[in-house]
Amino acid sequence: MQNINNSDSNITSFDWVTLYNAENSLEANIIKGLILNAGIECQIKGEMLQGAMGEIPFEQTQVSVQVYAIKERHAREILVNYQQVKQSAPDWVCPNCNEHNGSTFDFCWSCGTLKNDKSE
Repeated sequence: MQNINNSDSNITSFDWVTLYNAENSLEANIIKGLILNAGIECQIKGEMLQGAMGEIPFEQTQVSVQVYAIKERHAREILVNYQQVKQSAPDWVCPNCNEHNGSTFDFCWSCGTLKNDKSE
């Protein structure tokens, strides 16, 4: 959903900093997977609060992806690549179960079928 600028001078190399505020837990986990795949430790904050939406203020249910400050620059490069792919690639329909899948999915979220060129 949005990039975060962590310009606080009190942050040390091994403090968790918010890299990205996601639209939902699914998007946060996609980004987390990309970052972990690059060998960068990360965590999701606020994922468990999604079920309390409506009971507590919306801004307190925000799901964010966090990385160590020392790895923030590398993680941002991964995030930029993700956002470019997300904007340029079309969504696709699974040829097996006809489920609508986002452009960033390589497998159908419903049945696990691999995306192919004919699926778009």
